[in-house]
Amino acid sequence: MPEVVFNWKFNRVRGFALLCGFSSFVFTFIRIRPNRIAPAIDYHSWKVLGTEELLLYIAPLLLIISLEVLNIRRGVKDGVWKALVLILAAVYGFSIHFVVFYRVSLRLLEGSSSYSRASMGFGSWIWLFFCYVIVSTSLKSINSRKIKLLILVIVILVLFILGQAGVFETLGIVAEAKGKLGKFLFELRNHLKLSFTAVFLACIFGIPFGIVAYRRKLLEKPVFFFVNTVQTLPSLALFGLLIAPLAALSRLYPFLRELGIRGIGTWPALIALFLYALLPITRNTYTGLKIISGSVRESASGMGMRRSQIFFLVELPIAVPVVLSGVRISAVQAIGNTAVAALIGAGGFGVFLFQGLGQAAPDLILLGTFPIIFLALVVDNIMDFLVKVSAGRWYRIDKR
Repeated sequence: MPEVVFNWKFNRVRGFALLCGFSSFVFTFIRIRPNRIAPAIDYHSWKVLGTEELLLYIAPLLLIISLEVLNIRRGVKDGVWKALVLILAAVYGFSIHFVVFYRVSLRLLEGSSSYSRASMGFGSWIWLFFCYVIVSTSLKSINSRKIKLLILVIVILVLFILGQAGVFETLGIVAEAKGKLGKFLFELRNHLKLSFTAVFLACIFGIPFGIVAYRRKLLEKPVFFFVNTVQTLPSLALFGLLIAPLAALSRLYPFLRELGIRGIGTWPALIALFLYALLPITRNTYTGLKIISGSVRESASGMGMRRSQIFFLVELPIAVPVVLSGVRISAVQAIGNTAVAALIGAGGFGVFLFQGLGQAAPDLILLGTFPIIFLALVVDNIMDFLVKVSAGRWYRIDKR
């Protein structure tokens, strides 16, 4: 009979996640409001969950503890299979949370008016954070692109099934989204238009700025002085600084007003976002060219290449992954900064965010916040993939 050896060493990150999972029971599970701005009545999970619901709820915690504490040699080890089990446990924890939340909210909202809202309490957010940490840390143990794609399909399928089952219907943020669906789609278009146009313009100007700073040493300090100075200005201050000059120009030149250029609205927001997006792209372009070894240039020169050929055929292709990393930073930054543009009438998801703050309506705040986070994560992952493809690392990661 093989000897059984117990390894009691905890993975620290997963240990922290488990601590968060257990601490979620200490805080509020669900908050009920008669309407969007009325004071909330708080309920803890151990007060509103039945015995069966509670057992289903804590099942992923017990499973993860069993994998961490009872870590048997020649049994459950850190690896792909353990990572998959942990991810499935976290996905189950995410799913069962919303199923239980839905059942509890139906009981608590029974007999209430259509204006009543059920929102997740602080404990629910901690529970979702616990699930996220388990998934994100476990994914690091998986190098196979196919397995990661399978996990993504499973997550999307779970979300689709929960949505079709109506599990999210009682959430306050869903009620807000249904009531403002047309406005939501309109602001989504505004947010994407502002963010991506600003990044596109920053690429057109930022990449040449980086090239000029690299090839002309006299211009290096002035270029970085300009882009660094813009980055130090608070976003709201920069939006405000552009209002007066653009308003004056639109009065002096009526054709600018006809083009839509005025003190408030899209143009000052677009200019400010463009200026903010310049630094990462300029800096990364400069760095990508700077770090190329001199021996690479000497080899290309020895092959008979002219200076322009060396730049376009050797230096620039090598620098592309670093440049794309700068575009990645600028894109994520622009998506976040666009929220502030709503304060000067440019639209975007900041409209919901600031309306919610003004009305003290948490669900409306979340309706403006979550799409921004989601867009930032999607763009970040897409750009990360492009960086890996351009560096030729994605194939090697998949085969490792």
